[in-house]
Amino acid sequence: MKKELFHVRRLSLGAILAIFLATGCVSHRAYTPVVATTPTGEVVVTEAPPAPRTEVVPVAPSSADVWVGGYWLNRHGRWVWVPGHWEVRPRPGVAWIPGHWDRTSAGWVWTPGRWQ
Repeated sequence: MKKELFHVRRLSLGAILAIFLATGCVSHRAYTPVVATTPTGEVVVTEAPPAPRTEVVPVAPSSADVWVGGYWLNRHGRWVWVPGHWEVRPRPGVAWIPGHWDRTSAGWVWTPGRWQ
């Protein structure tokens, strides 16, 4: 009985060791897009940004507030959603021009939003 138990434990230990070694041979690294910053400060990413999220726009806090929609940013090789928010218009008559990603020969380039 002890001899059989010894063989079962040895087989179990061998099976666990084999599984451990086999999983060590598999790469679990996810694909990371290449991110670069040009001399002009542009962010260039080799992977297209995800589709914009649909946001529910709450009621404006005041008539001076303008909705600044959310957008995707690439931080450390990962896409991160920056949610939209209300922002006070800096002066009458200006409009918010949303930021956007443009496809170029170098990759996807981010142009930040601005008041105009």
